[in-house]
Amino acid sequence: MKRLFLPVFLSLTMSAVMGQSLKKATKYFDGKDYDKAKTEVDALLEKNPTDGEAIYLKSKIYGKIADSAALKSLVQGDARAEAFEAFKKAFADSANMKVRLAMMKDNFQGVFDMYGGYYQDAVDYFNKGAQSQNPADFAAAMTEFMKAEKIGQYIRSIDLAPIGVVDTTLALNIGKAALNAKKDDITMEYFKKIADSKIKGPHNSDDDGFKLPYQWLEYHYKEAGDEANMLKYGNLGKELFPDEDYYSFVMIDYYREKKQLPKMLAVYGDLVKAHPDSLKYHFSYANEIFGYIYNSDEGEVIENRDEWMKTMKSELDKSMELDPNDVNNNWLSSQYYFNQGVETHDKAVKTKDAAEKASLNAAATNFFKESIPFADKALKTLEASGTKEDKSRYKSIVNLMQNIYQSLGDKDNLKKYQDMYDAADALFKSKS
Repeated sequence: MKRLFLPVFLSLTMSAVMGQSLKKATKYFDGKDYDKAKTEVDALLEKNPTDGEAIYLKSKIYGKIADSAALKSLVQGDARAEAFEAFKKAFADSANMKVRLAMMKDNFQGVFDMYGGYYQDAVDYFNKGAQSQNPADFAAAMTEFMKAEKIGQYIRSIDLAPIGVVDTTLALNIGKAALNAKKDDITMEYFKKIADSKIKGPHNSDDDGFKLPYQWLEYHYKEAGDEANMLKYGNLGKELFPDEDYYSFVMIDYYREKKQLPKMLAVYGDLVKAHPDSLKYHFSYANEIFGYIYNSDEGEVIENRDEWMKTMKSELDKSMELDPNDVNNNWLSSQYYFNQGVETHDKAVKTKDAAEKASLNAAATNFFKESIPFADKALKTLEASGTKEDKSRYKSIVNLMQNIYQSLGDKDNLKKYQDMYDAADALFKSKS
């Protein structure tokens, strides 16, 4: 009959021993003797790997070890990862009220400490990389940030904190670390997470740091020749950060490289609407139109040429309103009227009707004369305050004046500007 009671006696004895071991491990933990606490809990779990209380205690012990540089050698591999796995296993044991109450008493702090621990390690690696410029340091930062993200998404899944499906700042940091580590696949993955969710900052507040994903994606697709995705992310960037002109200029460069100049000019049109008081943009728009009309490949048909000419004139006038003394704007305005004169004169040469020829020649002369005040103002500005670096501009404008007076048949002024051209080197040699 005694044999019938032996298994029960042994079981009771084993439970008592395990209870004592758990108490001992807890005592060591509370006393911050994590080395001994680890030894006790490991031995306990080796005997009973399903003990929920021991598993939870393991997560706490291993978490503390992970947080201490002096103790990390106690665990082979990633102590924080083991702590996390133990926490998940303990939390999943929903029927064990002792474990759940213990977690609630701790405010589930352990798993938040794991998230913060990985995050801080990542920041340390990132800052180290910023100093060393070693891609390996940024790669380590990326890895640690991604570990933090894994825990963050677990926290979200069990409703412990309102973390988004895209943990905004963390996703940005993963992308930045990957970018510096030259891991383009990871950079794209995380920057797309941000951009596809139209995130512009934490809690959707404006944060200039979040311009980067849209900029990188737009430029990446520009370089890849993927116009659809370039426009997708560029337009998203423009929508979320309307004061950032980077997105427009990437599109401008793309269309210029592809020689799709009307599309390029359309982007400039949007820029001047967004910045009605910008001399730089109004002038650049006019200058790009000038180049499209007069510097396109031979034989290229300029569609809507008259409309583009009107737009160029309008942009030059607006630029002149903003700064009537701007050298480049005066120079381009002079070229605009000079070219009008040349084109009108060419028409006069081709026509056989005497009255029409006379009318066209008179109009050409007026265009040439209209170009003179603009070039003259640009030259006087450069003579008064130009530097040696302005010599090339000065000589180009003097050469334009020579062409104007030659077209007018004014030999005296033609000679005057020939002499000015020859004297330019000496004039600008003395300028600082």
